[in-house]
Amino acid sequence: MSRPSTHSRSTTQILPRTHILLLLALCAAGCRDVPSENRPVLVRDSAGVTIVANYPAAPDSRLPWSFGEQPSLSIGTVEGDGADQLFRVVDATRLADGRIVVANAGTNELRVFHPDGSHAATAGGRGEGPGEFVNSSPTAVAPWPGDSVAAPNPWGARLSIFDGDGNHGRDVSLARGLLNVVGHTPDGRIFASGTEGLQTATATPSDLARSATSWAILAGDGSLLADLGQYPGDEWWAIRAADGSIQGGRPHPFGRTTVGAVWGDLAVIGVQDRYELKAFTADGTLARIVRRTGELARPTRADLVDYHARLYAPWPEEERAQLLKDLDDMPLVDAHPAFGAILADRAGHLWVREHSQSGDGNAPWTVYDPEGRIQGLAETPPGLDVFEIGADYILGRGRDDLGVEYVQLWTLVREAGGAIGSTDASP
Repeated sequence: MSRPSTHSRSTTQILPRTHILLLLALCAAGCRDVPSENRPVLVRDSAGVTIVANYPAAPDSRLPWSFGEQPSLSIGTVEGDGADQLFRVVDATRLADGRIVVANAGTNELRVFHPDGSHAATAGGRGEGPGEFVNSSPTAVAPWPGDSVAAPNPWGARLSIFDGDGNHGRDVSLARGLLNVVGHTPDGRIFASGTEGLQTATATPSDLARSATSWAILAGDGSLLADLGQYPGDEWWAIRAADGSIQGGRPHPFGRTTVGAVWGDLAVIGVQDRYELKAFTADGTLARIVRRTGELARPTRADLVDYHARLYAPWPEEERAQLLKDLDDMPLVDAHPAFGAILADRAGHLWVREHSQSGDGNAPWTVYDPEGRIQGLAETPPGLDVFEIGADYILGRGRDDLGVEYVQLWTLVREAGGAIGSTDASP
């Protein structure tokens, strides 16, 4: 899925090497001594790697992009047993002809819908045969070269390829346990990751644990092309036995992880411990590093208590009270994640969601141009879990007050212009 080059206004300046080193040092210190006006975005090459150092966008630097007041298309229903009754939708993609393919993990199916929302075809199903899915899969769906779609089946260690009408074409066996398919480059190379095991967190080794994940680029047949290295995975509260061994655990609400996305022909890896995104070419060469300055916020005990109080507010009082008591001993992580999800749109921009300290999921996105320079902030429709952003649309999952799922298509209007701001605010 290629990203055409775009040209947009930036504040990039060419500076002498001594000035660049001085400003980078100030950035590392939090940029508190640098005036907020006319700040440069620093772009430099180091051993062939382009490094883009950004300052945070000002809170009021919203891009002049807008969505419709209502979705232009909504697939889903409260009652009935047809294909439009959705259950555990994990992803969706829009094809070139306007059809929408939904990964409905609750029934282990791909469901294809016409541009008007009517059902066109169903593919997959529960099973272990060719093109079938097990457990909570397919875990994603994305366009594949040749007007096809690809859907991963991690528990079957394969990627299944279907044509646009839902006909199964072939299965690709995934190498070395790299079962989480993030996406693919325009030429069909697969960007994937896999959990390697556990490594104890260094901050509070008695309470926090963290998985280790490997990231790689695979050929179209699933074989390993480039090993991109190992990164820290999910951070969670470890429940230990008397001998200190880990018996179980609970994901930490402020836990960090490593996320990825395909950005044009680049594979991007971001570790949420710091605001840094590494972009690799299809052969595994590090090509670009995108950074943003600022200090990370530190969660407090009050933040943790408030989060759990809101999360479990709908529970029956007795159960809620016991659960909150059980959570009293949950440790604090040493910092909030530097950012949330990342994804690339079909116009070549990289979208990085700000971390929501309140946990409401409605934080704005910081939008970067194809070179990695901040363009401003954008807000997506509230309550929408974003799956895909096109040149003139956004596709995601919404829920009503009853929890019923809907796959929604919203019109996106990208007006010209817009302000690029900078601020001392921490990420």
